[in-house]
Amino acid sequence: MWKAELGIAAACFLSIASFAKSSVKTIQMVMPGARKAQFLNYPPLPAGIERQQKRNEIKKETATSSHDWGLVNTGFFDVFSPSVQPIRAQVESCSSQVVVAVVDTGIDYTHPELKDSLWINPGEVGYWEPPRSQVANGCRDKSCNGLDDDGNGFADDVVGWDFVNDVPLPYDTHGHGTHIGGIIASRPSEAGVIGICPQVSVMALKYYDNSGIGYNNLQNTVRAFQYAVNNGAHIINYSGGGADPSPSERLAVEEAQKRGVLLVAAAGNDGHNNDLIPYYPASYPLDNIISVASINRQNQLLPSSNFGSRTVHIAAPGLSILSSLPSGRFGTMSGTSQATAFVTGAAALLASQIKQRGPFDYKSIKAWLTESARPLAGVETRGFLTGGILSIPKALQVQASDLKKSYPASSTEIALSPDSGRASTPAGKNQ
Repeated sequence: MWKAELGIAAACFLSIASFAKSSVKTIQMVMPGARKAQFLNYPPLPAGIERQQKRNEIKKETATSSHDWGLVNTGFFDVFSPSVQPIRAQVESCSSQVVVAVVDTGIDYTHPELKDSLWINPGEVGYWEPPRSQVANGCRDKSCNGLDDDGNGFADDVVGWDFVNDVPLPYDTHGHGTHIGGIIASRPSEAGVIGICPQVSVMALKYYDNSGIGYNNLQNTVRAFQYAVNNGAHIINYSGGGADPSPSERLAVEEAQKRGVLLVAAAGNDGHNNDLIPYYPASYPLDNIISVASINRQNQLLPSSNFGSRTVHIAAPGLSILSSLPSGRFGTMSGTSQATAFVTGAAALLASQIKQRGPFDYKSIKAWLTESARPLAGVETRGFLTGGILSIPKALQVQASDLKKSYPASSTEIALSPDSGRASTPAGKNQ
């Protein structure tokens, strides 16, 4: 039976720092097809989000400190440190034009570190003049009129969709999806953390129901993949999976491949070899998939992490990772889910460097990430992974080298240590 990796997430709360809760109130949502209105204890979208305009320019985010060892391990601070910026001034944090679909338990779209990183569906926002019969409800915006204004089959889907309850507010009542979203795109605050790719646009798609059966979650996964592909996502982050392949799921991933969408998927937390016991969707033999294992602080695979010399591509930090949680809180979780989010953030960062130079190319993004990976500690890396451990600086170096061939007038170089992937003093040529 198809299962979901997220079922173990409840056991991954190792420590939680509580902060002020956001106000929560019951709201009525008018659903497509004149369905009976549903009442859920979900908070409304933050005030003004329906008219929020994403800025086209990229803004640098300067990282100065972190409680998260994963950022240090992947070389995040090396990339944005003062010693590196003069070497490659074009390294930017992220672009809101890059859209990452987080297919998970939803996202707390009111979280102070995530609310400004949300994807906004342009077809479902803007002034709306209601017919006389609906004037009394007070809605004057497309985001609340109960209509499918953009014709995509979903009404009022401003930031994504909740496929579990079939409503337009994909609020996270579990915690896992908000944690993943924070690793990818959290914007720094005094009390919180910083994501790998602040300012990327996060499309929130809720597929996982902890109280539901696996088949429902699989159906929701397929629908979420289709939504992401049809609504402009460049990258899909997915932390679920299971031992049984699904024809409908594979078709959805194949359609993503045809449309140029990258799927970054968890390799699974069963501690086995995916070459022998596949884990889907990460194990589908499609070139738009990056399968991700998890490591500890010593650059060793976690005992729980799946691996595979042919089917698992890269590893990233996955032990006691600090990130955001619903209601403005922060806490730690562990697993290949967290590792997957690091790789997704890195992919979005690479995509941000080329947004003005050409179309998104998942093959190049995947190659830059895997070719730049560092070795595992104490073992022969190729016995466990096709690549190695995520290194953001080295990925940027490989990317810069490739871009220089195509765009020689606008590319610069970054000097790196070939052993660690960490930035070093430039020596005139790439190391």
